[in-house]
Amino acid sequence: MASLPLIRISPSEFQFTECRTGYTSRLRLTSLQGQAVGFKFKTNAPHKFLVKPVVCSLTKKGMSVDVVVRSSSPITDVDRFLIQTVALAADEAEDLDSAKWRTLDPSRIMEDLIYCTIGRRRSSSQSSGSQSDSPLVSVSNIYSPSPYQEQQYFAEKGDRRLANSLAKRVYAMMPALDIADFSWYELVLFAATCFAIGFLLPLIRHVLF
Repeated sequence: MASLPLIRISPSEFQFTECRTGYTSRLRLTSLQGQAVGFKFKTNAPHKFLVKPVVCSLTKKGMSVDVVVRSSSPITDVDRFLIQTVALAADEAEDLDSAKWRTLDPSRIMEDLIYCTIGRRRSSSQSSGSQSDSPLVSVSNIYSPSPYQEQQYFAEKGDRRLANSLAKRVYAMMPALDIADFSWYELVLFAATCFAIGFLLPLIRHVLF
C-alpha cells in the first residue's frame, strides 16, 4: 500500500519569474500529519540555485513554511529538484539541520520530484520527455559569486579589451614593416616578447589591484 503524503506542496512545481537579480520562485509546504515532519531539498544544478530553507521541520499538523529559490542563471526544462520528507520524533525534529538529517534511516525517507518552469505550468509531455540524467545532489552548499569574483571577472574583461587594442595597433603597423629587414633571431625575440606580455598582463593586474 502506498504511503500517505506527509506534506502538501503548493504549487506543485517551482514557477520562476524574472526579477532584477535573475529569477525567483516560491512555494509553500504544509504538514499533513499530527506528528513532526522534516524535509530536505536536492537538485541536479547545485551551483545554480539558492534555496531557503534547504532543511526544515514542521512540528504540527497544518504548520506551513514558504520555500524561496533564487537563480542568477536562466531556467531550463532540465532543471529540477528532489524533495525528501520524513516523519520525525520530537527529539529528531528539534534543531534539524543537514548533519542531523544524515543520521536518519534512509528507508524512512519519501521522495518527490519538483520541476521548474518560467511563468507557466509544465506540460505532461515536458514532464516525461525532458528529464535530465544529471544526478540530484544536495543544495546545502550553494554557489554565490563573491565581490572578489565579480571584480576578477570585470578585470579579465579589461585585460581582453587591452589585448585587443594592442593587437589592433600592431596590425596597423604591419604594412609599414618589411620582414626582410629583420633577422630570424629578431623575429623570434619579437614573438616571445608578445607572448610574455600576454601572459604577464593578468598577473600584473592581480598584483597591483
